[in-house]
Amino acid sequence: MATYTKNYNLIKPAPEDFGDVADLNANADKVDEVLKKKADLDAGGKLPAEQLPTLSYIPASEKGKAGGVASLGQDGKVPAGQLPSLDYIPNNQKGQPDGVASLGSDGKVPSGQLPSLDYIPTAQKGAANGVATLDGNRKVPVAQIPELDYIPTSQKGTAGGVATLGADGKIPESQLGAVGVPPQIIVTVPSGSAVTCKSGSKTLSATSTGTVTFALPAYGTWTVTATLNGQTATENVVVDDVKQYRLSLAYFSATLRVTSESGATVTATGPKTVSGTVPSNGVLDLKITAPGTYAVSASKSGEKTETVSVQITNSGQTYTAECLFFNKVLANNTWAQISKASAAGKASTLWKVGDEKNISVNGETLTLVIVGFGHDDLAGGGKAGITFGLKHLMKDQRQMNSSSTNSGGFPGSAMYSWLQNTLLKQLPSDLQSVLKSVNKKTSAGSASSTINTNAMKLFLFSEQEIFGSKTYSTGNEGAQYPYFATAGNRIKHLANGTGSANWWWERSPYASSSNGFCYVDSSGYANVNYAVNSSGVCFGFCV
Repeated sequence: MATYTKNYNLIKPAPEDFGDVADLNANADKVDEVLKKKADLDAGGKLPAEQLPTLSYIPASEKGKAGGVASLGQDGKVPAGQLPSLDYIPNNQKGQPDGVASLGSDGKVPSGQLPSLDYIPTAQKGAANGVATLDGNRKVPVAQIPELDYIPTSQKGTAGGVATLGADGKIPESQLGAVGVPPQIIVTVPSGSAVTCKSGSKTLSATSTGTVTFALPAYGTWTVTATLNGQTATENVVVDDVKQYRLSLAYFSATLRVTSESGATVTATGPKTVSGTVPSNGVLDLKITAPGTYAVSASKSGEKTETVSVQITNSGQTYTAECLFFNKVLANNTWAQISKASAAGKASTLWKVGDEKNISVNGETLTLVIVGFGHDDLAGGGKAGITFGLKHLMKDQRQMNSSSTNSGGFPGSAMYSWLQNTLLKQLPSDLQSVLKSVNKKTSAGSASSTINTNAMKLFLFSEQEIFGSKTYSTGNEGAQYPYFATAGNRIKHLANGTGSANWWWERSPYASSSNGFCYVDSSGYANVNYAVNSSGVCFGFCV
């Protein structure tokens, strides 16, 4: 029975078996396959080069060759001949002359290898011929400081010491000795004038020959005064340097009379500046010693008036100016202040429609109210700043005419004549002085549609100025005032509000008849009545 080989599983027939060609061929194929995987050896017993794999190696031929690899000597080190030139210090130079310093066991260069050094030994610190020490404040102790050539602080400003300097950087007068050239004031003033130059208790005097020169013994403010034939001129000079101070004095004396609030400071600035405080009567007189244009204003409690320009030309004359403050409460202002605010266009920013101010007329107190701003046309052009009217009625009632006629309209009435010729003169004088003539439109009367324009200072209000429309009038007699737009303001009482409600006259003639004028009844409505009847008086004016 056949068996098989151990390594390649070849068929081994038994002795009694017949040889089988297929078995032989199978064995041959197996042997051939195995041998194919084995390398062959050449006649020298070595593998052929073609049976070797591709290897990354350095050929032995490159050993010790240029471009090859270094060899190792018998000591296992690269021979010196195969080493490049290196930048290194050989060990044999360590601690040798012209070599390198070695380090001791403490990591420092031994003193024996150190050269001689230019240094200061610690032993010399604070020692004679050594170096100074520093104390806890990093300063040299006084004991180690030599005698110095300096001026002690104790000699500052003392006799035999040194001069001090004042806050102005100059030596105080008290420390000055006699100087070769003192400061001078040279005064140009008419010949023959007696001139004095005074500062504190020091007074210098001279008579002018056209000029006077004063050599001053000290600094300070010097007052120079010249007099001649009862005339006086004066000026102050501040002397704070050794130089010549020049001034001219002319004999000019005018008075600037300023009206302002008591306690206010008034300043007039022109060729010279003068100032003063307003006394209790509200009038300050300033002495002006040089002609020219002066800007005048007043200030008080942080408030300042507008600046007024005054041209002062003649000596011996009195010039006037008003520097008025404005109070937010209308009643606390004078009529001059109110007029000035009106002219400056400031009235509507200070006060409002309905604000009140009382006046007295023949012992009768009348309360005035602002009825409008910028409403009426000034006779000279432009707008009146403020229009006033009575809050209520005067105590006495009056006729428009002595008979029932409206011929000639309001300007032709007895009421108009009384207002302009009698009542106007009874108003307070300060109010009279600021009243403005304004153009008022009024029907010609007698049922005419003609509207005339007349300039007047006192007037009655028209139907349209009160109601904003016409009912019984011809119309075209002006526009409604803001105050009368409130219906309650049309109801007025006699005796400045203490009497009964009453009807009151308008300046508008009755359009449908020649015998009457329009009026406002006691309930505040439009109506008409005969001109001969008596009614309440509510007049108005402009400032």
